[in-house]
Amino acid sequence: MIRAETRHRMTRRLAGWDYSQRAIYMITVTLADRSREWLGTLAKNGEAQNRPVPGHSCHGLWRIAPTPYGEAVLEALAEMPRLYPQVQIIERQLMPEHFHFVVFVCEQLPKPLGTLIRGFKAGAAKRWKNLAKNGEAQNSPVPGHFCPGPSWAEGFQDTILFGEGQLPAMVAYVRANPDRLAEKRASPELFRRVARLVLPLDGGRLAGRFEAIGNRHLLERPLHQVQCSRGFFAYRRVPKTGGGLKIARDSAGASVVERSTREYEERLAAALAAAAHGAVIISPCISDGERQIAREALARNLPLVTLQNKGFSPLKKPHGRYFDACATGRLLMLAPAAWPHTTQEKPMTRFDATALNRIAQWLAGDSAIEIDYHGMTPANIDKLATDAVMANCCS
Repeated sequence: MIRAETRHRMTRRLAGWDYSQRAIYMITVTLADRSREWLGTLAKNGEAQNRPVPGHSCHGLWRIAPTPYGEAVLEALAEMPRLYPQVQIIERQLMPEHFHFVVFVCEQLPKPLGTLIRGFKAGAAKRWKNLAKNGEAQNSPVPGHFCPGPSWAEGFQDTILFGEGQLPAMVAYVRANPDRLAEKRASPELFRRVARLVLPLDGGRLAGRFEAIGNRHLLERPLHQVQCSRGFFAYRRVPKTGGGLKIARDSAGASVVERSTREYEERLAAALAAAAHGAVIISPCISDGERQIAREALARNLPLVTLQNKGFSPLKKPHGRYFDACATGRLLMLAPAAWPHTTQEKPMTRFDATALNRIAQWLAGDSAIEIDYHGMTPANIDKLATDAVMANCCS
């Protein structure tokens, strides 16, 4: 059984991890109401209006100009190292409806980090209440109607820094949030989640329903299907805290390769050559080799369609190179409609992998590759794929 990538939610914590011990974390807290710009507004760097908060650095072309509510958040965060000298704030980035900060726990804390974050959120909420009472924030959507101000969503998301050399990448991610927001607003159709995308499959014999994020017009171009056996390529795995295995990474954060064969190199070369001549790579990204080919394609600014066995959350957004590819129209992510998003991990079973490979064949059409399904009958393979994409297709 292949395990899917871990998906984080705001209340999940790493099993077995001591959140009071020395470590570096990237923390994200969000507002319960993400439909309004409670905390700040997007502004071009260098503009005279919308001054930045003193001591709040600006990077890139865009920044967030804080509202009074946003300034209250920054003030509340500044209290954390004053109350707990064991922590340092390395970086912070206010956004219109959420907040990122990187915190270094330098010494053992007397309480878990979650207690400190609850205190920070409570401190910000107290400041918000005073702002709303004094009418300073002026955020009431209805004239004459008292607006209580924003409130926090439950919990927080944490990313723990484990690899040496990964801190610069973590800080760069936090700093680049305003620029990414500007890109999303410039091309919203490339980032908007589509829950009812119906696509012709198997030469038009079927109409399959998908969830999608990205450039749907990529499917109008010739598709080059990728399939790579697990025996052809593999990342090195190491034990992870709490049990199980994870992909080993080097000091720069790159995945460590344990095995790369001639067969993998041939498939990589064929995919890159096809994409360089106008085709779009389509991959279910099941095996390590398939995921690595997708990474190589993104690194070369080549177009890519991916399939996954789990739908997208309403606020899903790509990260890293996937974000850049989405912003430039080089990426489409698809998930069969019968496999909606869940906050839990979803293992990649053999049946899921079989369905995704068949769906990739149907989408590729005449250019589909031959796949050995190891004893499964064509009828069973087709049924797995059909069940995945036909859920409420015509509703």
